[in-house]
Amino acid sequence: MSTLVIVESHFSNTWSIGEAIAGALPDATLLRVDNAPKRIDPSVELLILGAPTHAFTLSSSASRTSALERKTAGAQAARRGGFHASSIGLREWIAEASIPATTKVLAFDTCVAGAGTLFGQAAKKAVARLVANGVNAQYGSTFWVTGADQLRAEETERAAAWARGLTAEE
Repeated sequence: MSTLVIVESHFSNTWSIGEAIAGALPDATLLRVDNAPKRIDPSVELLILGAPTHAFTLSSSASRTSALERKTAGAQAARRGGFHASSIGLREWIAEASIPATTKVLAFDTCVAGAGTLFGQAAKKAVARLVANGVNAQYGSTFWVTGADQLRAEETERAAAWARGLTAEE
């Protein structure tokens, strides 16, 4: 199955989940949302979209700026190996994307543990936007980040297991 994984990430947590997902699938390509095509090729059978949860939803330009400002750039770059934040968000990408009706679409997110479960998560908001645009999309999973902006220890393995389960469903 030809799979494309598109990820918005700012502090590398969502990117790490995307890497685990793409690494667990036999024919997967991983792209940053900045570099993702706006028109998905019909040969892509599975499109997996990932984003961090900002204020209980998909990030906006304002929430991305705020999140980056609350971090010290030097400390983040050193801790994350020079990782560079996405310059656009999944919200903007979805607004311009053209996705074939034959492509299965799933969305995942990262979320501070406990924060988004009552009020919303980015993946669920992404699915709502995709469906409003006529795309057959489904919620995939949420992967948890600690209050210190670090992935929980087991989350990358859980992401890989989730991805392997997708191929077992086929």
